[in-house]
Amino acid sequence: MRTPHIPDKESLVKASYWMARLWADEPSAQEHKACKAWRNADPNNENAWQYLMNAQAKFGGVPPNTTNILSRSRQLSRRSVLGLAGTVTGGLFFAGGYQLNTEENQFLAKGSGKSELTTDKGEIKHIILSDGSQLNLNTATDISMPNTHRLLLNSGEFLLKSHSSMPYLIETPAGHITLYAGQLNVRHTDNHTSLSLYEGKPALLIGHNMDNTVTLKPGNHIDFDSTHTENLQPTDTNTISWVIGKLVVQDMPLPKLINELSRYRKGVLRISPDLSHLTVSGVFTLKNTDTILKQLQASLPINVTKFTNYWVNVTPA
Repeated sequence: MRTPHIPDKESLVKASYWMARLWADEPSAQEHKACKAWRNADPNNENAWQYLMNAQAKFGGVPPNTTNILSRSRQLSRRSVLGLAGTVTGGLFFAGGYQLNTEENQFLAKGSGKSELTTDKGEIKHIILSDGSQLNLNTATDISMPNTHRLLLNSGEFLLKSHSSMPYLIETPAGHITLYAGQLNVRHTDNHTSLSLYEGKPALLIGHNMDNTVTLKPGNHIDFDSTHTENLQPTDTNTISWVIGKLVVQDMPLPKLINELSRYRKGVLRISPDLSHLTVSGVFTLKNTDTILKQLQASLPINVTKFTNYWVNVTPA
């Protein structure tokens, strides 16, 4: 088949969105039908679809109808990865707005007593609070609510979407955050807290040993510990793909990806430092990390050795 010319960016984004939906899970007949209708609606759509299909075919080795992986070593050209992951940013979950697509648990925080909220490794919870705010808890999260607008995060990660007239007061081992209204992702690991404010009013933060409060504006991400802040950057919507049970990565070093997978897997998951030159892009379904490891092994020069269900090593092939 003749390779199609490079499509426009908008068509590529939409095509990558459809590929993410059809390849990241078991798609429904309605989704297949809707994708076909989109492809038939405009020759540019079909061209973008075929362009990504040709890019994907170069990598091979990945079973059809499963999570698709685009990977490269740093010795390969960047043009080689202009497939799904190169254009998926912004199209996967924010096309048409952010929505929960899994069953929501109802939790009504009371003004008295202490409500404990935790998740096990690999568990994700979606909760509606008493004021209608949405609280999403990622894997291995330990959080409590002494009252209806105070959150104490000991470890883990959550995404809070609030339009309440009352601010939320959030505390982590690193410091304090005040969210007046908006959508805020909070993650505490390795003695520091990461904040991403996607929308709403500016949030305030201060480390336990800081003298001054720092303002975080919508569209910005920041890391901080008890004494200082660092790494003010634009927000990345890929980092909250866990809300819909996905892990979306783009040019992520393989060791970092393995470290992320270990957050969702019980036991030990180790990787050889000799594999630090490999990077990965793709859309992964978090409900089965064994499947992800098999797909990585099918697409990369690596061996995945499973000694037990709780001890896995990733080494060069």
